[in-house]
Amino acid sequence: MSSGFLDSMKKASQRFATTVADSGAKAMLKTDIAFLERDIKARKQQFGLDIFEIMSANPSNVTDIQQSFDDAQGDVKHLESKVDAKRKEMAAIDQSTASGANTSIVNDEAETPGIPNN
Repeated sequence: MSSGFLDSMKKASQRFATTVADSGAKAMLKTDIAFLERDIKARKQQFGLDIFEIMSANPSNVTDIQQSFDDAQGDVKHLESKVDAKRKEMAAIDQSTASGANTSIVNDEAETPGIPNN
């Protein structure tokens, strides 16, 4: 009887520890997503400033305008792919928590965003 009670307590404490770890991981992912979304907004704003300068200097300079757009679009797509990876990690955590499984999530492509040099 005592052994069953101890096993039950051990399993409950393991579930609690897993829930706490998952909550911490989700909080970190939410923070990462917020920083990435801020970086996306900042890149789009920088694009606007770049286009304004190009248009002020020479409005008919289509080549520079297109190059600036292509650069910004590539940067934004890269950041958006990181956001998508973070959201998939969160969904995997939710799914593992719901199913009771204790799986670790590894995604080498999802890196923590840096602080921009603004």
